[in-house]
Parts: sequence; C-alpha cells; structure tokens
Amino acid sequence: MGAPVSLVEDSKPEDEKRRLFLVTADDTPDALMRVLGVANVQQARLRALSAAPEGQHMTIRLEIDDQGDARAEVLASRLAACPSVRGVGFGWRA
Repeated sequence: MGAPVSLVEDSKPEDEKRRLFLVTADDTPDALMRVLGVANVQQARLRALSAAPEGQHMTIRLEIDDQGDARAEVLASRLAACPSVRGVGFGWRA
C-alpha cells in the first residue's frame, strides 16, 4: 500500500533507556488511535512512532521512555487487549 509513516522522531541521549513496542493490528482507520489511546492512558512518554501497512495488517512501532519492567508489562498487556490488536512484542531499544 503506502510508505511507512513516521510521526515522531527525536535523538536519544546515550544515558536514556527506552522501550520498544512492536504492535500488529488490523489495518482499520481507528487502529492507530486506539493504540495511542492506550499509551496515553498508561502515561507512556512517547519518543518515536512509526506505522506502516502490511497486507491486511498494520505494524506500529512505539518507542517510550523506560518506566521499569512492571510498567512495560502492564502496557504490553493493555495493548494486547485493545480491539483490533493482533500481537504485541516489547524489549529494549538498541
């Protein structure tokens, strides 16, 4: 379909840890907003965002400031429970 869209970009200081969340969702008009709504409710500080269609799905990449393992697991579980989300993975940004 279209090219990847990058909505937020900034440089990362070397001493700042970030988490990377990879979300696969249905490619629907509201999927990105639903995912961002979950991040907002969880008060995740978004540092980078990209989204790209892949067939019938959309891949959403979120980089957020690290708030610890427990907060990352809560965010991942809330994202996974979001309507239209098909999968969530997370780890450290390299």
